[in-house]
Amino acid sequence: MALEKIVDKMDVFAETYEAIVLHGKKITKAEFEDCTFISCDFSETSFLSCKFIGCRFENCNLALMKLTNTKMSGVDFISCKMIGIDWTMLDYKSLLATDPLRFKECILNDSNFFGLTLEALMIKECRVKDVDFRNATLKKANFTCSDFKGALFGNTNLENSNFTDAQNTAIDIRSNNLKGAMFSRYEALYLLESMGIVLVD
Repeated sequence: MALEKIVDKMDVFAETYEAIVLHGKKITKAEFEDCTFISCDFSETSFLSCKFIGCRFENCNLALMKLTNTKMSGVDFISCKMIGIDWTMLDYKSLLATDPLRFKECILNDSNFFGLTLEALMIKECRVKDVDFRNATLKKANFTCSDFKGALFGNTNLENSNFTDAQNTAIDIRSNNLKGAMFSRYEALYLLESMGIVLVD
């Protein structure tokens, strides 16, 4: 049975929320563990000092959601609209252990991951246009089948990350750590172009 409302300071375990609309609202100090959110509208919603552990978001509108001082660990986002989120606002330091965030078939355009350490991050089959990954540590990330048009990489640690079947990966191999990273053969040509190398058939 799906619960009907989300309020401040609630502490919820293994519940399902469906079609909840919190557009532009503010939620403070709420905690969710192993919860599922289906077709919810959290666009422009502010979550202040909240906690999401082992949760799952499916087909939700999370555009411009604000996550000030909020903790997230082991959260799955499936087919969600997530434009313009500043992921640097999250509280990563006070979690005892951080499980990876996983995004599948999501729209992450215009989001900010600047300077974050998110090992084993998964961004699979997503639109990742104009996203800022500069100065981030993203070892062992799964970026397969995603579109990175206009995404910013600079001083980014992408060691052992998987870009197989990703598109528009304009990454300068001189200013990023790509040791052990995997690219499809055609997409790897972009890496050579960043060095000014001219390829002839």
